Amino acid sequence: MARNRNDGANRRESSVAHVLSAAVDRLRRNPSLLVPFAIAGFVLAVADALRRRDPIPTLEREIPWENGLSIDLEYAGYPTGVAQTATPLESLVGLHPEYLAWGLTLYLLPLVAVVFAGVVTMARAMDRDVRLATVGSVFGFVIVFDLVQRGLGSIDALQGMGLWGLPLLMLYLAVTVRLFAVPGLLVAGRSPKRALLESVRRTRGHGWTVFGVILVVGLAGWALASLPGGTVATTALLAPVHAVAIVVLLEHSSVDN
Repeated sequence: MARNRNDGANRRESSVAHVLSAAVDRLRRNPSLLVPFAIAGFVLAVADALRRRDPIPTLEREIPWENGLSIDLEYAGYPTGVAQTATPLESLVGLHPEYLAWGLTLYLLPLVAVVFAGVVTMARAMDRDVRLATVGSVFGFVIVFDLVQRGLGSIDALQGMGLWGLPLLMLYLAVTVRLFAVPGLLVAGRSPKRALLESVRRTRGHGWTVFGVILVVGLAGWALASLPGGTVATTALLAPVHAVAIVVLLEHSSVDN
């Protein structure tokens, strides 16, 4: 009976409300954890401003209520803000070297900013030192995740599948749930391969909790990004919650799940 009660307590502790409230409480008790992503938010906002003035073609985030209400799940797979602009990588093809270098800088600089902010935030939440190798590992994960999302988003057939696309969407969400803990495990010193495998194990039995966290973060990101100053707001306020939520989940999960 004692074991059953403990199992129930563990399940309650890893609920969506507990993970998010614990993350917010830790940020409230240690406001310095907000600083890295506040700086990153400024970098993302500057990148938005530069892209709007850039001769390289730029995608602008649509206003959700401009052509009828459109609700999106703004979840990138790693702690970050929601930028208002993006540079399509296909627009960099065939550019002169100086324009190519500039375009790649505008693409990579925001990623570097959020990666560094995420590593510092999670490392401090874990009481760990920040290591350069860790930053490199997380950056590699973020680049791969970003390129995969861009690739899926560029396939017109996927965008027009309607209900037929639900199985693919569920598969994508299932993979995203299993990879939720990867950034935190990389910060904890795991190798990329071990982080991937361990993330799958640690999220086993916590799948609905992780899905709920993703849903809350994604919908909150959509709502905040739709307001003036959304890039800074999502990066400075929401990304730290996401980062610390990963740490909280790792603390309440077990490799033996």
